[in-house]
Amino acid sequence: MDAPLHRRLLSKEADLQRESPLFSLFPPEIRAKIFTHALSDYEDTDASYNTDTCFSRPSYFAPRKTSVELLRTCRAVYRETWFLPFILKEQTHWLTVSDRAPPGYHEEHDIPELKELLPEIARRLGQDKIEIESLHAFAQMWRVEQGGLAFLLNTKGLHPRHLTLTIRHTDWWFWEDDEPLRFEAGWIKQASKAMSPSTQDFQIELESLERKKDQVDAIGKHMAEHWFFRRSDGTVLYADVSGKCHKISRWTGTSTWHDHRWTRDENERGKLDYYILTVTFASELALGRKGGVVSARAKRNAEEGIYLSAKAARRAGEDFEYQTDGDGDGTDEDGD
Repeated sequence: MDAPLHRRLLSKEADLQRESPLFSLFPPEIRAKIFTHALSDYEDTDASYNTDTCFSRPSYFAPRKTSVELLRTCRAVYRETWFLPFILKEQTHWLTVSDRAPPGYHEEHDIPELKELLPEIARRLGQDKIEIESLHAFAQMWRVEQGGLAFLLNTKGLHPRHLTLTIRHTDWWFWEDDEPLRFEAGWIKQASKAMSPSTQDFQIELESLERKKDQVDAIGKHMAEHWFFRRSDGTVLYADVSGKCHKISRWTGTSTWHDHRWTRDENERGKLDYYILTVTFASELALGRKGGVVSARAKRNAEEGIYLSAKAARRAGEDFEYQTDGDGDGTDEDGD
C-alpha cells in the first residue's frame, strides 16, 4: 500500500528556492505570519447549512473551509506549512444526537481520526506534543453530564489553547416543556482531569431565549461564585465573580426545526430571539490582568474539592435564584 501523500512529499528534500523573495529575503518568523494568514479557516458561504436547523447559527451558518492552494506551490512551502491548516482550524465537535449536528459530521469517526492525526503531526515536527489553537464543543446537557466532554478532552494528543463549550437553547433539559434551566456539576471533576495544561481558558456559552435571560444570568452568577476547573497539571481555572469578564450577545434565528414551528416562543412570525451569556474560566492571574475578581467561595470549593450544581430554581418576583443544598449537594473529589 502506498504511503499517504504528505509522507511521500515530506520524504524528499526541497529545493531551497533561493530565487524566491519569500525564502531569500524573509526570515522564517515573517513567513510563518504570512502562511498563518493565508491558511486560516473561514465560513464557506457557498455551502451554507439549512437555516431551519439547531446547528445553523452565527459563525456556523456554513462549514469552515481552508484554502490550501498555497501548499501546492512548491515542496519548500509544503514542508513549512503542511500542518498549519489543521493547527489553525478550530476543532469543532457536536456531542449530540446525529440530527443536531451538521451533515458530514460523525462523532464515532471524527474523534478517532483526530486521535490518529495529532500524534502523527507531533512526530513529524519532532515534538512531544502539538498545541491547536481552539476546540469548540456543542453539547446536549445529557451528554455533558454523562461525560461526553471529558471523553473528548481525553483524546490522546489533544492540547487546545482555548476551549469552548456551548449549551444551545435546545440542549437544556426539557426545553420543549419550558422547564426552568439547570446545570448539574457532576461532570466537572472528570472534565477537569482531562483538561490539558495547554488550555489557557475555558469559555462556557449559555444560550436560551431572550425571555429566559434572568435564568441564564442566575446560572452564570452561580458558576462564577462556586465553580472551578482544576487542570490535569493542578492549575485551577476560575470565573470572574464581578462579571467584568463575562460576554453577552444576542441573535435572532428560525423558530422551525425538523418541520416543527415553535410558535410558543416567537416574538415575530418564524423568529426566536436568543440571549447568550459567556462565562470564561482562566487562572486567577489571567483574570486579574483583565480586572476580574475570583470568588472566595470558589477558592474554598477548590481547596475542599466541592462541585455544586445550579439546579434548584425558585421564582423571586421576576428573578430566578439558584440554590445549593446546605449539606453540599454536589460532588466532592472523594465522592461521585
